[in-house]
Amino acid sequence: MNHPLPKLVTFDGEARSGKGTIVQTTKDYLRDECGYEVMLIDAGQVFRVLVVGATRAGVDVNDPGAIDAFLADEAQADACVQLVKDVYHMEKAERDELLYTNEVGENSAKIGARPLSQDFKDNLVRKWLADARAEGFEVVLLDGRALEETGKMLQERELCDFVLGFYFVCDPVVGARRTLGFAATAYEDLEQNDKTSVDQLVAQINSRNDSDRLRKVQPIVPPEGATRITLPDVPEAVQAAERPMYVVDTSAEVSKAEMSLPIARLVANALEQQN
Repeated sequence: MNHPLPKLVTFDGEARSGKGTIVQTTKDYLRDECGYEVMLIDAGQVFRVLVVGATRAGVDVNDPGAIDAFLADEAQADACVQLVKDVYHMEKAERDELLYTNEVGENSAKIGARPLSQDFKDNLVRKWLADARAEGFEVVLLDGRALEETGKMLQERELCDFVLGFYFVCDPVVGARRTLGFAATAYEDLEQNDKTSVDQLVAQINSRNDSDRLRKVQPIVPPEGATRITLPDVPEAVQAAERPMYVVDTSAEVSKAEMSLPIARLVANALEQQN
């Protein structure tokens, strides 16, 4: 059956800005509350898989030439495609233990700076979009970085209808506290050891964001002309535009539900307007 093109919504932005939490809530909301068939694609996870694959192959991830040689090796690329599939079927705890360490996160910026890694990611995303249409998914949520460019590319190839995009930003101290489980405690009220942990993660967040902004291929940049939203003040309806784009500041001291549900409802409104 030739299903309609899936509607694409992108979730882009800075490290530790809460977009992973928000995109997962949005997927659950669209599926459970609105009845959509929804696929979630985590493009950023692809680079973490490449880090694991490169590390297992003994590649020095501080050597751009060694990374390029690894990515250009067809056998290694095939092995990484298989690893992507294996990761997809892992239990969350196993997947998090493998991919979501500070070391893998830091090294994924080094992998992501190489043009061949972006080609690897784009090839997989194109395949997944084609699969989404063949399987009848109505909505695809794409989580990652530099996704405005990717979304336009996917639409130009007639793989989706790119309808809406978000770019998330957050104060690094707030993002670090949330990640480390200190969201309910102000920074100045933390114990010294906990402050040190926050400071170390803030340094990693800033380093990752700087690397992503400065890389030559698909750097992360806020969408030009985007409407800015500061949580928890989110409009109930999307702006009148061909493809509304938003920069969302998640720095407010709010719960996960208060951070996520308004965005999920805004996406639902945008999809309703498309129907």
